[in-house]
Amino acid sequence: MSTDDQQDTLDELRRQAERVLDEQPGEEGGASEYRADPQALILELQRQRHELQVHQVELQLQMEQLVHTNVELERTRAEFADLFDFAPIGYLTLDRSGMIQRANLTATAQLGAPRETLARKRLSAFVDPAHVSSFALFLRRVFEAPIKRTVELRLRSAAGDHFYAQLEGLAAGDEDGPPSQCRVAIIDITAQREAQEEVLRLNTTLEERVEQRTTHIRELSEELETFVYSVTHDLETPLRHIRTFTDRLGQVHPAGDDDQARYAQHVRNSVDRMEHLLNALLTFFRISRQRVKFVPVDLNRVLKEVLKDLQGELASRNVELTIAPLPTVTGDSGTLQVVFLNLLANALKFTRDRDPARIHICAQETEQEYIVGVEDNGVGFNMRQKGRLFGLFQRLHSERDFEGTGVGLAQVRRIVLRHGGRVWAEGKPGQGATFWFSLPKRAPFSEDTQPRGQVKVEH
Repeated sequence: MSTDDQQDTLDELRRQAERVLDEQPGEEGGASEYRADPQALILELQRQRHELQVHQVELQLQMEQLVHTNVELERTRAEFADLFDFAPIGYLTLDRSGMIQRANLTATAQLGAPRETLARKRLSAFVDPAHVSSFALFLRRVFEAPIKRTVELRLRSAAGDHFYAQLEGLAAGDEDGPPSQCRVAIIDITAQREAQEEVLRLNTTLEERVEQRTTHIRELSEELETFVYSVTHDLETPLRHIRTFTDRLGQVHPAGDDDQARYAQHVRNSVDRMEHLLNALLTFFRISRQRVKFVPVDLNRVLKEVLKDLQGELASRNVELTIAPLPTVTGDSGTLQVVFLNLLANALKFTRDRDPARIHICAQETEQEYIVGVEDNGVGFNMRQKGRLFGLFQRLHSERDFEGTGVGLAQVRRIVLRHGGRVWAEGKPGQGATFWFSLPKRAPFSEDTQPRGQVKVEH
């Protein structure tokens, strides 16, 4: 404030004071006091001038603060304007009719039109005609409730370029009534859609290849089974001839030396072994071709039927057989009987020198499958050889010690795999073994329940 201004203020205060004194001539301590004491009037005027100066300083400080605040607000506005314009996705403000009120630079680039052009258009003008109804429904739902709505559309820029976008809209609330505007984000998802379509295409191609290869493998498997059936049936006749002529040689030369008799017996034993292996191989492939029907099966009843066949051997030996409750599974009762029969026969064979022989049948349940185990205290096996256990004609023990063809566990594996399960074993030499198989709670596939065409073998 200049000196002249200050003087004018003092003069005005003096005139106001004089008017007050003139209006109140009779008050004590009023104007009469100042007339009697001019020095008091001067002091009062000085005090009021000081107060005015203080207020002036306060106003100046407030003005500086307002200027600083305005600068900060402008800087923040510019910062948010940059964030809005250069955001990686497009932003629009629409009215209830879908007219574009405001757009950021990304949206102008996506739609291929400057802001002044967009401000006079509806967003529906940039929507693919096939998706216009979906956009109209999206816009109506945005204004129905103050929650975020999402839709995927195909948009078309002003230049005619198409791209897929995900629109996310949210109504902007008005305090005095229903919302009149909404904010919409445009997210370009063309790359994701193309990737999804490529994945679908590859999956379709892969499924076709898998189907072709599955068909090819099935054909090869059927050819192999036909070949095995033909070979095994064709070998029956020469084996029978070998046995017959060997017996006749023994009859023609009854007084032959011991070596001749021993050789003849070796031939007979080899023929018996060959016939046994052929019969086992036929049984293996017959089970593979057997009709399978997946129905609910109580494994307790399956095991009960199997134990009837093994009753003779169980009664003639000291066998402690314990059985835990078994579940009801989805499977084929006939082939599951073969699984239990092979596993129990295997346990009885390898506990032959144990007194007592202990065999325990147990079951476990997981979220996805049922697991059944057959545990024994037999001779066991070395875990380094576990990979050979379920192979066809694979044996871990000498035939002189334990008879067998090496087909039983291969049958178990084949049957369990047809049920969508798995097989494995655990054991230690001299400490017994446990053979496990699992069955899924839900069959992973439906196998043809009709019998396959029978193989006709010409002799």
